[in-house]
Amino acid sequence: MRLALLLAAACLGLTGCATIKSWFVPSPPPARAEQPDESAPRGALPPVPPAPAAPRAAPPAPVAPRPPAPGPAAPAPAPDVPPPVLSPVLSAVDEQKLRAQTQQRIDGAEQRLRQIDPAKLASDQQDSLRTIQSFLDKAREAVQAQDIQRAYTLADKAFLLADELTRHPR
Repeated sequence: MRLALLLAAACLGLTGCATIKSWFVPSPPPARAEQPDESAPRGALPPVPPAPAAPRAAPPAPVAPRPPAPGPAAPAPAPDVPPPVLSPVLSAVDEQKLRAQTQQRIDGAEQRLRQIDPAKLASDQQDSLRTIQSFLDKAREAVQAQDIQRAYTLADKAFLLADELTRHPR
């Protein structure tokens, strides 16, 4: 029932789009009050201003493109190429520091995981353990891909979760 009511409200709201478009069409500049022409004889009627232009009609609705006609087979898609990495530009010194911190976080998380006996964990803690291992795997992949900022973020998450898991065993 709510879905039908929401759909009806959306349809009603969209029907006024044609009138809303007219809000954004620039209006003609306001007519200037004309100065009396000094050369015109006194008592002559002032010139009649031109009639205002008729409002513009809304442009026609765009037509959806037709699917291409079947023809020769399309070329095979390019092999999966990873998209370029967008990360902040770091100086060589800052990148080296971040790389070292990332490796410390990875090592620290692994050290904490070695202290944990998975057999003694509750099911939610086992889920946390799998999440930590996933973060560590992705952090290592990011280091290999030279995405040090992402690697540090993932390693830090793994470290913090592992630290929390070792502090509160059940």
